Amino acid sequence: MRKINWYLKKKQLIMDNEVKELAPRYLEKARNNLVTMNILLDLNDNKKARELLKTPKDYDSNEWVVVTGYYAMYTAAISLLAKIGYRSKNHTATLCVLEEFFVKKKILDEDILLLLKSAMFHKEEIEKLSDARHKREIAQYSITKQTTKSIAEKIKKDAYDFVNKCEEIIKK
Repeated sequence: MRKINWYLKKKQLIMDNEVKELAPRYLEKARNNLVTMNILLDLNDNKKARELLKTPKDYDSNEWVVVTGYYAMYTAAISLLAKIGYRSKNHTATLCVLEEFFVKKKILDEDILLLLKSAMFHKEEIEKLSDARHKREIAQYSITKQTTKSIAEKIKKDAYDFVNKCEEIIKK
């Protein structure tokens, strides 16, 4: 809770009950990111699409598959924060709130307690988001070919798993 208070003081995290109604819209945005991720992933193997878009032969969209996969997961995470009345302006703050309120089962008030009982995250699911963030940073900022098709495929699976879990929680 100490970390969360620090983010609240720095205004990187804001308590806002009005944001609760936006949770489904953040989830919708996460789903749109999944669509973009799939388009980019399919582009690598679709010769017709590459020709139509005049994509260079050496173009590899896998790094952007990782980026959009991460943002699908992150936006879904933001939907969970919204559900419990938080806005986040910082990726690390978002991870802290998820860990504190969904993994560690801390109680804020009766409404949050009911939410937590029906929607507990396992530590591994939070780590998937953290792992995706790291891979996104490598993909976005590295000039080496560390981002391979296998990483992109793993991010795709993790992104769907994470967004689906968030959707399950939001709908409850």
